[in-house]
Amino acid sequence: MSTDSPQVARNMLLLCILGALAIFSTTMAKSPVLPYFASWLEATDLEKGLIGAASPATGVLVSAPIGILMDRKGPKMLLWAAAGLFAFVPFLYFWVSTALQLVVVRFIHGTATAILGPVALALVAGWFGNQRGERMALYSSSTRAGRTIAPLLGGFLFAVPAFESFGIDIYRGIYLVCGLFGMAVLALTMIMPVRTEGATEPTSIPDKALTRRPTREVIRRDVLLICAAQAATYFLYGAYEFFMPLFWNEVVGIPEWFAGPMFTLLTVTILIAGPIIGRVSDRSSRFPFIVGGLGCLCILVALASAVTNFVLQVILVIPIALAIASTDSTTSPLVTERVDPSLKGSALGLLSTIMDVGHSSGPLVLGAFLALGGHSYTFAFVLASVLILVVPLVIFFTLDRKN
Repeated sequence: MSTDSPQVARNMLLLCILGALAIFSTTMAKSPVLPYFASWLEATDLEKGLIGAASPATGVLVSAPIGILMDRKGPKMLLWAAAGLFAFVPFLYFWVSTALQLVVVRFIHGTATAILGPVALALVAGWFGNQRGERMALYSSSTRAGRTIAPLLGGFLFAVPAFESFGIDIYRGIYLVCGLFGMAVLALTMIMPVRTEGATEPTSIPDKALTRRPTREVIRRDVLLICAAQAATYFLYGAYEFFMPLFWNEVVGIPEWFAGPMFTLLTVTILIAGPIIGRVSDRSSRFPFIVGGLGCLCILVALASAVTNFVLQVILVIPIALAIASTDSTTSPLVTERVDPSLKGSALGLLSTIMDVGHSSGPLVLGAFLALGGHSYTFAFVLASVLILVVPLVIFFTLDRKN
């Protein structure tokens, strides 16, 4: 099917709307409410790290198997499974009363995002050929539209206690809203025709042969280096997203509700920059965006942890977002270009798995560094940034730079 056909354009539009609603729901469940909810439950620094790590850790376990299953059976069943999780898991937060219970619920909730990511990107990669970088960045930007609104509304609900008159505390009230939007995702999935022409389709290759092919052809040094860049980016992003609101509140003196607008500014910047960077990388090279973006991110995150001025914290959000967008909008298309077209699903599943290793490790390691450094945010973030800076240096000296 032509990439210019009305059916492909309609499918892309519906997928972007579904992704935006789904990510709105799951983002509101964590930003900015999750770290404050963990503090309300009197979690320790290590427990906070576990809470922040639980959701992306799910992807470590399921993303690669999801990619292989998608190559065998196609994406439709997996899309339905993700929609069901988005719809019903948010209501489990109503029964959370300890840090350990919150870890368990976050782990379950992360399954929805772990499924949706590789399924959606594989569909986009199949629908579009030479435009896949731009279109993948467009889908990613549509999900960030949900991320843009979610923290803003979450922060607003912190500032305006709308649920007290109903006998619901602010945390359960926010998770109620998450559940309602998750129900909208399920409703949209019910009416959305999942067209898979040109995308990853069920295959007639025997199971054993198909299992060997991803292992042999996808797990290569160049692919793993690209995945490592994505993982390193999300390591710092996950740590920043979970612990920086606590730093803003405890050290800088920024009220809890203002973390919402701060993360909205972050996601708006990524939303605008992502497709532009994806388009430029389609026409030139993705290599400088990956190495330069990750290197700058390490420096900027370390700097942010040492700044106690409110205005400077707001300003730093913008270059941090640009650094994240530089890597995030180029790794996915580059991975699909390095493997056989029939293995796009497996490659993207591997990318999601390794990315989630980084995303889940970020809060976990930051929590450990906080405990080690006597609750010093600067010590924790600087140490983490120095360790991650090794990744772009290794990529710079070892990765073949052709797209």
